[in-house]
Amino acid sequence: MRPWRTVAATLLVPALPVVLIPGAVRAEDPPADVSASASTDGAARPPQRIGYGAMPGGLHVAAAETLPQGTVELGLLSGFGYRKSLLAADHAFDRAMGDVAVAYAPLANLVLGLSFDGRYDKHTGMGLSDDGYVGDPHLLVRLATPLGKVAVGGQLGIWVPGKDAPSIAASAISIDGRALLSVNAGSATLSIDAGFRLDNSVKSVDQPGALSIPDQVSLGVSRFNAALAGASLRIPLGERLYVELEGSTDVFVGNGAPGPIVRGGGMLGIAINDAVSIVGYVEGAHVPGIKWSEVMAHGPIALVPYEPMITGGLGVQARFGGRKPVAATPQITRNEKPVPVTVIETADLTGQIVDDAGRPVVGARVTIKLKNSTGNAVSDDKGTYSIGPLRIGKTVDGKTELDDTGVEIAVEVASKKPGSATLTLGKGANTAPKITLDPMLPPGQLRGVIRSVGSGRPIDGATVTVDPGGVTQTTGSDGKFTVDLPPGRYKITVTAKGLAQQQLDVNIEQNGVAIKNIDMHK
Repeated sequence: MRPWRTVAATLLVPALPVVLIPGAVRAEDPPADVSASASTDGAARPPQRIGYGAMPGGLHVAAAETLPQGTVELGLLSGFGYRKSLLAADHAFDRAMGDVAVAYAPLANLVLGLSFDGRYDKHTGMGLSDDGYVGDPHLLVRLATPLGKVAVGGQLGIWVPGKDAPSIAASAISIDGRALLSVNAGSATLSIDAGFRLDNSVKSVDQPGALSIPDQVSLGVSRFNAALAGASLRIPLGERLYVELEGSTDVFVGNGAPGPIVRGGGMLGIAINDAVSIVGYVEGAHVPGIKWSEVMAHGPIALVPYEPMITGGLGVQARFGGRKPVAATPQITRNEKPVPVTVIETADLTGQIVDDAGRPVVGARVTIKLKNSTGNAVSDDKGTYSIGPLRIGKTVDGKTELDDTGVEIAVEVASKKPGSATLTLGKGANTAPKITLDPMLPPGQLRGVIRSVGSGRPIDGATVTVDPGGVTQTTGSDGKFTVDLPPGRYKITVTAKGLAQQQLDVNIEQNGVAIKNIDMHK
């Protein structure tokens, strides 16, 4: 392993009380609008949120959000990852990880971040046991601006891998640029980033092929540039609790480039107070494999940042500085010519709708009309309705004028005649007179008597079916039946036990009565 990385990680990992994964430090949780994260007044101190490089974001996804001007963010992270069968069936790859990151917002739309990412890898199986430390410094610069519920921005990242402590390898400096977008969707905030990394990190390693295969796996450097993309969804669960889901990918490009790294994970965070937050996370990653022929040849492998398949951990962060809210002392004075105080006067109206037998009418449509307004209501299962407040006048400087108190009540419901009532309203609660709805006369009617041909006696229990409509009636001991029907043509089917079925057509006219006497035989 390289001495510079070894020293950095040795100092970093033991110093972390709790942690996460590289680049996944805490951030600022904006208020309901994404734009609030770039606010210039700095008065609000929203709940904090673990984020990207001590800036707002997820595990790997940067958000188009910054910090309140003058704020300093410190993040401490740690975690553990595991992968099996990377080099052989019995190969196990364990990784302990740690971050320390700090971010500062010199301007409302600008935030600068510096993180040191360390890890300790241990390889077992294949008849070997190998371990080592690696540490990397990263510099981040982010610009973002709000546009209503949408915020846009850009981020530049600089990775400075070293060769021999305390020197750095200038030729190995790697740069990535990302375009950022965050959208406040009301119940959640969606962040998307996309960019490209110019990766020169492999130049920090002299003769990587001379290292063991496990050491090459743990270097974390790459021979290939990469296209970067990711998306995260942050969902508040109350004022100080949130959950964040995200996916990200590094797509390697260049001759002989392996497949992409694809990640998916989630975080659960809580703000203990305005200054301290903690978070827990879990993440899964699909990383390119290594061919068995490469392992057996002990030669150089495709150098990419190999990651564990599953990672989990904890994090803690603290916020310092920023502008403090200033409490204003209320000052109230009375104008020399005060505007008259106007109070709107209102009335509430209740009433009941019943039928001609005094039973409640359910679902009746009630329309209440005043001179300047109209209200609507529907009667409930008790036939009652209520509506209000209805504006009936006003009081100006203690003088009341009620100029819209006359109300007309109209009621309609199917199969009943319309009803109405009038009333003069007063301030507050009013009760309308009970409105009774009479039944409508049927539009048409079918009457008949069913008899036996042999005896001429009425047939008791005969069934009469009318189609269309499927209306069915059963005769009594007098053999009679009566059916109310809308105007139109119908077919009548009559059945009775022990007798042949009878069918006939009938025409029903508006407000007319059709009489049919039906004789049945065996």
